[in-house]
Amino acid sequence: MDTLTASAEQEETVVVEEVSTYGMLLQADRCDQCGAQAFVRVVHPSITAWHGVLNQDLLFCGHHYTEAVKSGKIDEWLVIDERTKIN
Repeated sequence: MDTLTASAEQEETVVVEEVSTYGMLLQADRCDQCGAQAFVRVVHPSITAWHGVLNQDLLFCGHHYTEAVKSGKIDEWLVIDERTKIN
């Protein structure tokens, strides 16, 4: 159980660092697929080395993020998932 807790804490730390690099999603941020409020940002691995490059990411609503994961199109991409903030 301690291993799971430590892993979750490490994952949370990574997400916090990446959110500070790319910024938290705002209510005005919209899904690139449908225009609904975006709760997930994905960044291609080659771009993550550039930290701070704007307009080099994809924004998804929860529904379209789930579809992208199932399709495998965003495997290995950095994911900043803020679906816990869905209102």
